[in-house]
Amino acid sequence: MQSELLKKLKHSQQNAKKIVKRKLTPTSTFATLTDDEIAQVIAMRAKELRIKQDKKQREFSTEAELSSPTTYANFEQKGIISLANFIKVMRTFGRLEELEALLRPTVKEQIEDVKANILVPKKRVR
Repeated sequence: MQSELLKKLKHSQQNAKKIVKRKLTPTSTFATLTDDEIAQVIAMRAKELRIKQDKKQREFSTEAELSSPTTYANFEQKGIISLANFIKVMRTFGRLEELEALLRPTVKEQIEDVKANILVPKKRVR
């Protein structure tokens, strides 16, 4: 009885994942998505870029110097990839500048830093 319930639960979870996956598109905005969904949308966008460049997964993964074509295939299908390999992918797409913009100080933070430096009296150097 219990194993039958577990089977049904797993089956319904798989169906739910498929339904959610169908609703996602490369243009989905991140604000309302889960972390896994954001990863999936990024993977969809990467797949679109690769296809626009008319490259097969194997060819792209070789060019990106990934350890195996499976690494990139898993990324496109599941949204799973290490940060180091993601950087390689972005470099191969010629999109490193997009990564460079991540986690930069906001304008507000920069203004606060300037204010803090102005208000702190300079120490005399001997």
